[in-house]
Amino acid sequence: MRILFIFSHPDDESLSAGGTIAKYVKRGYIVSTLCLTSTPERKSEYFQAVKILGVKKPVIYDFQEVKSDIRAIKEKLIGYLLEFRPEVIVTHTKEDYHLDHQSAFDVVLEAIEWAAHITQYPNAHLVSRLYTAETTVLIPNPHILVDISDTYTLKEKAIGCYKSQLSKGGEDFYIKFHKYRTLMRGTQASTEHAEAYKQISLKKNSPFYEKKCSDL
Repeated sequence: MRILFIFSHPDDESLSAGGTIAKYVKRGYIVSTLCLTSTPERKSEYFQAVKILGVKKPVIYDFQEVKSDIRAIKEKLIGYLLEFRPEVIVTHTKEDYHLDHQSAFDVVLEAIEWAAHITQYPNAHLVSRLYTAETTVLIPNPHILVDISDTYTLKEKAIGCYKSQLSKGGEDFYIKFHKYRTLMRGTQASTEHAEAYKQISLKKNSPFYEKKCSDL
């Protein structure tokens, strides 16, 4: 299985889904991370972090922000979906208060739609499942809790790579916030640490899709 994690900024992947990324890498899944924006400093931190999580071929774009570059980001993202051909995508929740995170959800959803159009792309590809993750907010009623007890230490090490961000919110805020959130989700899941996700329904019956029927 191919899983693609798409987030707005360097550090979002580790904060939102670091334990899950490492878990599925260890299971032998083909895992990629794609970051939509960057600066030179944060790009370097990103590559350090995802290396700890085990990602072999991470991708990062040089856009400054998502909300002002949606059209260009969408075109690049469609190209990567057609190249990588993920079955599962994980991204930001639409309910996130950060405008770039909201924009990332919108552009991912639109890119998934267009990448499946056989009238536009001879190698069209339809993603099977889309999940959203917790970054700066909690998902009220998550559909899935992923046990990351065995990979939590890798998540924390990856977060620690973002030296340029760790002072935000006060000393050790990032580490503490995400540690206690995974402990809370772990309590819900009857395990030690967990990460929460919501599944988003994807349209699969467009007349422009290669396959117009699917099972329930």
